[in-house]
Amino acid sequence: MFLFKEISLNYTNMNFKFLTLSIILLLFVQSNSIKANNLQIGVPTVTTTNNLVFTISWDNSWNTTSAPNNWDGVYLFAKYRNCASSGAWEHVEFSTTPSNLTTGSPLEVDNYNLDGKGVIVKRENTGSGNITNVTVTLKMTAPNDGASYDFKVFGIEMVYIPTGDFYLGDGVSYYSFKDGGSGSANTPLHVTSDGALTRGTGAGNIYSISAGTVPTSLPASFPVGYDSVYVMKYEITEGQIVSFMNTLSSDQATKIFTYNSNRINRAGSWPNYTTLYPHRAAGYINWQNLAAYLDWSALRPMTETEYEKICRGPIYPVTNEHAWGTNLIEDVTAMTNDGTTTERNTNVAAAGKGKANYGANGLKGPMRSGFASTPTSNRLEAGATYYGVMEMTGNAEELCINVYHVQGRNFTRSTGDGYLTTAPNGGYANETNWPSLTGSFLGVSSRGGSSGHAVAQVYLSSRYYYYMSNAASKYYYRGGRGLR
Repeated sequence: MFLFKEISLNYTNMNFKFLTLSIILLLFVQSNSIKANNLQIGVPTVTTTNNLVFTISWDNSWNTTSAPNNWDGVYLFAKYRNCASSGAWEHVEFSTTPSNLTTGSPLEVDNYNLDGKGVIVKRENTGSGNITNVTVTLKMTAPNDGASYDFKVFGIEMVYIPTGDFYLGDGVSYYSFKDGGSGSANTPLHVTSDGALTRGTGAGNIYSISAGTVPTSLPASFPVGYDSVYVMKYEITEGQIVSFMNTLSSDQATKIFTYNSNRINRAGSWPNYTTLYPHRAAGYINWQNLAAYLDWSALRPMTETEYEKICRGPIYPVTNEHAWGTNLIEDVTAMTNDGTTTERNTNVAAAGKGKANYGANGLKGPMRSGFASTPTSNRLEAGATYYGVMEMTGNAEELCINVYHVQGRNFTRSTGDGYLTTAPNGGYANETNWPSLTGSFLGVSSRGGSSGHAVAQVYLSSRYYYYMSNAASKYYYRGGRGLR
């Protein structure tokens, strides 16, 4: 559920207005437990030294040195607008000096990728538990010109994926990756460094079980998945899409469109778009929309090889496995509290089965993010990945950058700058390093399947859509998430 607060205050004889975003979702806690969170961002203030100050709270935070050796965090970024002109929302630039970005105990600002566009706060030391009203102080480099501004502060829940080895492919799923030297054995490819991957039929080379879908060699600059990264814990939600649309100009926002079908409700008009289901995974999002949201929030797209690392971690692949590590799956066909913040499935899964919304034979459309999680559920019961990322199998389709076409292979780890293109062709990401923003879509693929896909298309290693010629189309099951 998305809650909004607005406050006016007097600061050096100027009125500043602030709008905060609070999110209530479900959160991965540790290697074997999935519990609920309650992310709250307090009303911010601006100090005389141009600091943006607010409090943050969430439940069941974790930082563990046992498997999966990772932690959760919250990515924070902000937008501002001149009160007098009510013009375009600008992206707040923060200091990149660590001492200018602080939190109270037990949190810290992670120095990871400090580019001034946003920061990630995390638990400083090993442990778990609730974070309650911890103060966050972020030095801004703008605005600082004596004018009066509106502010919006946004928070997105993230999961840290550590550096390390992993495997690509399960040897049987559609167009699965494999080790080029394994011949008909179709052995998974063991990725042991962040260096280039060479296409070929020798040991350690990247190849595919289908010759027609073999990727060309990947340069060392391509984010294959070995290096550490932060990933959104959940697929982009309808509430996040509406908040995004309401900060855009009219011509930019029309690229997203409104819908009211297949469990999606996106209504209203610019600049007051609304949704009845802000906690539900977003649908009707094409590649251009996803890229625009990620650019606006200073995140980046996920590659299809990173998808496999985020799902299975360092574990050796299971044939036809899903994100929770087994090849047994329970389709969600019944639910309770439909459309609410406690919407969840009521299916009872057999032993070894994870739950996923797929197949279009029960529900035809996305469910709430974290719908299978309860205060006592484990990875399998919640349908979580090795690292605790949710709904990487089913629900909404994960649009990714592929390794098949040069447009995809040329991608690097570059994140968005917080801005989109403007009129006369407004509403697109402006990152020249990202593929297929306004033209063809040969650098795009999808992974994980969705509520509209058959079981063979939701396998973790399935590359059924190893490239997509229809990535500009909007379908009820199409969504995605971002990385940093």
